Amino acid sequence: MGIFDKLLKVIKESTGSKEKSVVAIDFGSSSVKVVQLRKEKGRAILETYGGLACGPYSGLSVGQATNLPAEKMIELLQDLFREANVTAKLSAMAIPLRNSLLVNVEMPEMDEEKLAEIVPIEARKYVPLPISEVELDWRIMPQSSFDEREADQELSSGEKQKTYGKKIGVLIASIQKDVIRLYQDILQKLNLSLGIFEIETFSSIRSVMPNDLTATAILDIGAGTSKIAIVDYGLVRVSHTIVKGSQDITIAISKSLSVPFAKAEEIKRKFGLLGEVDNGELLESVNPTVEYIFAEAGKIMLQYQKKHKRAIDKVVLIGGGSMMKGISDVAREVLGLPIMMGTPFDKVETPVFLNDVLKETGPEFAVAIGLALRKLEDL
Repeated sequence: MGIFDKLLKVIKESTGSKEKSVVAIDFGSSSVKVVQLRKEKGRAILETYGGLACGPYSGLSVGQATNLPAEKMIELLQDLFREANVTAKLSAMAIPLRNSLLVNVEMPEMDEEKLAEIVPIEARKYVPLPISEVELDWRIMPQSSFDEREADQELSSGEKQKTYGKKIGVLIASIQKDVIRLYQDILQKLNLSLGIFEIETFSSIRSVMPNDLTATAILDIGAGTSKIAIVDYGLVRVSHTIVKGSQDITIAISKSLSVPFAKAEEIKRKFGLLGEVDNGELLESVNPTVEYIFAEAGKIMLQYQKKHKRAIDKVVLIGGGSMMKGISDVAREVLGLPIMMGTPFDKVETPVFLNDVLKETGPEFAVAIGLALRKLEDL
């Protein structure tokens, strides 16, 4: 097992398990999603899925972001498992990006033993917590034609290469240890076998990334924040958090129309960005928030393109906020790129009669599907 797998698979399942179903849990800030898959003759088959809002479990409205205490997290999951008829005992849990960190750094080429000493020192520049409080891991990024072209460009300048020597890319990842302990405790109290923990970015990439080597941006519009990952030649090159999400859109509607948050959430889900509310007033207050999210994503993409002289080919939208009516049109207008909606359920076998429903709700389950697929690899 590679060194990076220590982070993605914190605890191994006991060997010899005959169970072929897994449940994946994606604990977002405003809702929780679960997916149960079964492995059969090398195929991933959907058995059940479902989601519940977190807000009502802390006295808030549906759509509001919250930070539930452990006992409420357990209560919510018990209710969700019962409603979705989850039966699997093998588990996988996504680690939110807010409790983790992914950063790509350039370092002088050296052997792995020396890198193991240097990486924790380098990580201190980026990890906002003491290194003793995080589970830290790293991976040397495989050399690709992308890297070779950049090396050739540097060689043409001569001096830089002579001065600093050959560089390698290193992906550094960290997860807060107290979050791992919290999730382990929750799984134990739910009588689930301690499975794998994976940073949500990797899960979403697995479920929606096209099978090509082009530069692709995956934009996850969550409730409290939005996250953008740039994947190039199949590797995570950039991971960045944008401080606004779909909750900010609801707040803008609430203020503009002088209605409670719950009513504003209903209006957002019904009308999205497509037109007028019942009293004929346009939702003009929504556009600045939506455009801010895409403008910030555009800045990150532009920086990447300028640095690497490589065009981003397309943007894949996922997350609950990406399901608003008309949002893909705004994304296309602001970013000027082809926009795709994430379709994670395409990666698994599903009942035909659910095709339309799963296509519509798919973006919200990108992390859970990708996480479940990762866990199935162990069976």
